[in-house]
Amino acid sequence: MSAPSRLAALGRRVRRFGPRYVAAELALRTTRSAGERLEDALLEIEGARGVFGPAHQGWRDNSAAENRRRWDRWDWSRLGEEWTASEPWKQAMVDEVLLPTIAPGGTVLEIGPGGGRWSVVLQPRADRLILVDVAQRPLDLVAERLTEADNVDYVLTSGSALAGVGDASVDAVWSFDVFVHVAPVDQAGYLDEIARVLRPGGVAAIHHADGRNRGLAPSRQGWRAPMTAALFATLARERGLDVERVIRSFGDGQHALGGFGDAITVLRRPG
Repeated sequence: MSAPSRLAALGRRVRRFGPRYVAAELALRTTRSAGERLEDALLEIEGARGVFGPAHQGWRDNSAAENRRRWDRWDWSRLGEEWTASEPWKQAMVDEVLLPTIAPGGTVLEIGPGGGRWSVVLQPRADRLILVDVAQRPLDLVAERLTEADNVDYVLTSGSALAGVGDASVDAVWSFDVFVHVAPVDQAGYLDEIARVLRPGGVAAIHHADGRNRGLAPSRQGWRAPMTAALFATLARERGLDVERVIRSFGDGQHALGGFGDAITVLRRPG
């Protein structure tokens, strides 16, 4: 909006509500903006040090309830491919990350299948595939895509619990484009559950935000939750999981993970 347009809009607001109202509104916006900057500073310090401190624990956005509302109402006509950078990007992800990490056979669990863009790759390779989501619509959508498959279980979770999944019953966990939208406390909850359900020697590949990688404060765009690779590693190790590697790009560095600075952390339960 141009300066004359902003002035005209301000004038209309003053005429409608009065100068006292407009002054209070501007002060409130300034206060909120300053509060966000201070919150970002606290999150950045905790994230850089790998400390699950009060700022991350107190993050109130990206809750399970908000995720449920958002993804139940999402337009899934593109089956989640709206987040695929390109076909070469996706193929490299499959060939260089998913397939080498998630071995064929066994029981595989995917957290947040969305439109099923990774589920259709995992299903033919797994003896059993468990799909877990906080929203019913994605589960229904993938069930439609995999209607002929008899090796898929669908689990609706109320939050970060992997309800009905037995202790030490899963060989591999995959999650992509999910944890970037999950509050830090719920990410910690998922890691509790991943540590519980993985068999000794089992592996998990989790895509999450890594703002520290690019010196970014937590993004206020894209409805993303704050996290760093250092903090994610701390949360994993506290739950007895080993950090095997952190992936930030693939395809000989040609393909990056998101525009905000993301990572895939590969975890393993000691065997």
